[in-house]
Amino acid sequence: MKKGFTLVELLAILAILGAVILVSVPSIISTNKNSREKNYAQYKESIENAAEVYVETHPDKYNELKTVNGTAIEINTEDLVASGVIQGTLVNPKTDVQLINEPSKVNVKNQNGTLIYTYEP
Repeated sequence: MKKGFTLVELLAILAILGAVILVSVPSIISTNKNSREKNYAQYKESIENAAEVYVETHPDKYNELKTVNGTAIEINTEDLVASGVIQGTLVNPKTDVQLINEPSKVNVKNQNGTLIYTYEP
């Protein structure tokens, strides 16, 4: 008697593998997308925190921002990199572009005595 698989058995195995792949691939893609979105949220938060440090380390330059309600300014991320608050190796996870090559800004607004930092790519 010969040992081995029949054509029907091989087709059954291929059908099972195909079903497993059809079920798992969307899950993997969804996990990858969620991971990228989470990375981007952390990227934004890092830049906003860097802008906060930048404003705190330059009190003479941003004194009016801290004292006058409703005041708003824009800080270029190039200034954050140039001052050393951000290292130029930060890479935007959505575009895969380094921060130093990506023109972007952080809006800072005094809202009732609280500074609100918003990153805009």
